[in-house]
Amino acid sequence: MRPIRSAVNRLIRQLGPGNDHPVIMVACVLLAAALIAEYLTKVTTDVSATVSVRHLALALVTFVGLIGGMFRPRWFLWAALVAGEVLLMRTLMITPLVISIVCTGFLAYLNTWSGTIATGLLLMLLFAPAPPSSNRLLVATLMHVALYCFPLLTGLLLHMMRQRDHDSYLLRRQQEHEDTARDLHDTISNDLAYLILRIDHAEASGMPAVEHEYRQQLRELRDAANRAMTHTHAVIDSLETWPERQSQSQPSESRSTTALPLVPAADHVAMQQGELQSLIDDEEAKLESLGFTGDNLLGELRHPLSPGMMRLLTGLLAELYANTAKHADPAEWYAVSISFDMNDDVRVSVSDTVAEHDGKLGLRSGLDRYRTIIETAGGSFAIQMEQRHWQLDIRIPSKL
Repeated sequence: MRPIRSAVNRLIRQLGPGNDHPVIMVACVLLAAALIAEYLTKVTTDVSATVSVRHLALALVTFVGLIGGMFRPRWFLWAALVAGEVLLMRTLMITPLVISIVCTGFLAYLNTWSGTIATGLLLMLLFAPAPPSSNRLLVATLMHVALYCFPLLTGLLLHMMRQRDHDSYLLRRQQEHEDTARDLHDTISNDLAYLILRIDHAEASGMPAVEHEYRQQLRELRDAANRAMTHTHAVIDSLETWPERQSQSQPSESRSTTALPLVPAADHVAMQQGELQSLIDDEEAKLESLGFTGDNLLGELRHPLSPGMMRLLTGLLAELYANTAKHADPAEWYAVSISFDMNDDVRVSVSDTVAEHDGKLGLRSGLDRYRTIIETAGGSFAIQMEQRHWQLDIRIPSKL
């Protein structure tokens, strides 16, 4: 079933990505092609019985109804349904029968009353008189086969809908688990790692001679522990409210497509610029408390970033600074640069020197998560290592 769904999805994207009913569009295309093929075959094999202005007009109306049904199914499918049923009674072609059944199902999907009326028209085929030149047995066989197959088709359709909902549910759960794992790593894990590093740094530096400095160290350690506890509560709250949030949201909703606040673009740019600068200042202060010295450069933001991009960028920067704190040598210079090119792509560069005795804090999985996200979106994530010098260059596309 998955290869079939993939092929259908590719066809949908080629025909019209903005269509509200892509399955109806694909079905109309296939039925229109089948109608043309069967009609032409009928013309070439049985000229006297098929070639007439009336039959041609019915075929054209059915064809136009299918084409119009791709874009306005609530109206044009009626034309395809009625013309298809009349064409079936006149010519005994198989495709009009399929068109009648499919259109009935689609009209029932779009509107309950429309489906009831369409089903009544479909059942009338059982009592419709057969053409004088045709075989009554063949007509009855076609009608009964169609009605007998209808429960099977309905069951298959319901199964596909249930499978789609199940796959959507699993995808949402997987996304939620990935977000939770990333939040745990980017907040609690990094906060605890910073706390351990501060304790190690304080132990290596010895007891401060001035009581004020000693109390300042204790306050900073307490603040680090308090951040870890706050982030822990936030993750727990997110896990506890997940079922409620899922029941209130549609499956197609995405964090990256959340609308921007209704503020002027210039104000929004200034707000995001300030948020990024504040984050960089906080992370720089943490590194300075561990004995690091380096450069931190933030370029000028020209246009507002989407909520998804902003969330990704802030999480990435926090992870990069934490990575420097855990694995870089405090005695060597480090540099972090964030810029925005003419295409509004975000470029991040980080360089430092790996410590000779790495404390091995963490699972080294944080950057791998961001690499997967960025490269999946069409960006680049390049790491270069020469002796102890470590260099990372990232490009995040603006259309994330």
